[in-house]
Amino acid sequence: MEAKFRARFIGISGMAILMVLMIELGVVNFIMANSVRDEITGFLDYVSTAGGYLPDYRLIPQNEINEFITEESQYENRFFSVIVDENNNVRELNLRNVQTVSVDEAYTYALQMIEYKRTYGEFTTSDGDYYFKVSELDDGGILVVALDSTSRMRRLNILVRFSLYIGAGSMILFVVILTLLSGKVIQPMIESQKKQKEFITNAGHELKTPIAIISANTEVIEMTQGKSEWTESTMTQISRLSGLINDLITLAKMSEQTSVVLSDIDYSAEAIEVAASFTSLAKSDNKTLITDIDEGIKVHAEMKGLHTLINILMDNAVKYCDEGGKITISLKEKGKSTVLTVSNTYADGKNVDFNRFFDRFYREDKSHNSTKKGYGIGLSMAESIVKTFKGRINVSYKNDEISFIVTI
Repeated sequence: MEAKFRARFIGISGMAILMVLMIELGVVNFIMANSVRDEITGFLDYVSTAGGYLPDYRLIPQNEINEFITEESQYENRFFSVIVDENNNVRELNLRNVQTVSVDEAYTYALQMIEYKRTYGEFTTSDGDYYFKVSELDDGGILVVALDSTSRMRRLNILVRFSLYIGAGSMILFVVILTLLSGKVIQPMIESQKKQKEFITNAGHELKTPIAIISANTEVIEMTQGKSEWTESTMTQISRLSGLINDLITLAKMSEQTSVVLSDIDYSAEAIEVAASFTSLAKSDNKTLITDIDEGIKVHAEMKGLHTLINILMDNAVKYCDEGGKITISLKEKGKSTVLTVSNTYADGKNVDFNRFFDRFYREDKSHNSTKKGYGIGLSMAESIVKTFKGRINVSYKNDEISFIVTI
């Protein structure tokens, strides 16, 4: 149990930390990427406005300088510009700030950038990666400005990669710290659960003695004075209380078990046997019991627990089935899994919170004065048994019929 709590604590805490790290790194990388793009587009906008040239910084009016233009921009940025006329003939070409691009290459690249029919875009050449801007001039010409962004994108990639390394390292460090501290963190919870289980077990055993005495005294009264409605009522409540105590002790012991020996069990035979035991009860209540159990189905489980599981689901189905309704138990193989379905008609299930059916002591009748016998822990026991078998149990409601599906 402690190992499960620790694993769950580490898992949930680790996921929370991972989500926070992913959000933080995502925001940081998004901001860095946008900053680089803003720097590139800001430079392209200025050069395009200046007709494809970057003037001497000292000659630029102060009101025309944007945040992306500095005294070093002339030397830091490799770019070229081409102006073509309506017939795609070169009208003007600037290669002043780039050495490795020839006139023919610049012209060819410019035509390809124009064909993209986009104002901004990316273009890869043998010389590097370029960001470009295409502008239409007042005289009908088209200006293409292409900025070499290779170094900027390389720096951005390095920063992104470094942030991912930092994130992964931080995540590993957090998990190690969580693992080391998880024992102390969950210890109060473990102690509380342990004391709760011990209390249930001890209280159950202590209650058995007075219940046995009350039962014996009632039997003596019946033998000496005869049965009456009062003695019968007392014996009924004794039986009910004894059943509740036994179920509580069983539930506490089940949660304490660290391991259960599983073996191949004849699932079909168990299901048929349990279904047969409820036939007369269903018939006496004017309810129809339908069995659809394939023979020869085996499952890796524990016999007593499997028998109890089917018995709980069948008892629940018979108990809550509508008057004159239908109860169905089905057992089928589905791939490598086995699927047990126990259904019953339940017209009042439209407004029921099915998600709480597996809570201990949950009763749809909040007053607990329901005429149907039960304590609200049967389905909780069923869930515990299914988890022991490494399976899952679900509940569904459709067409006035409630179904419990056990997949193992």
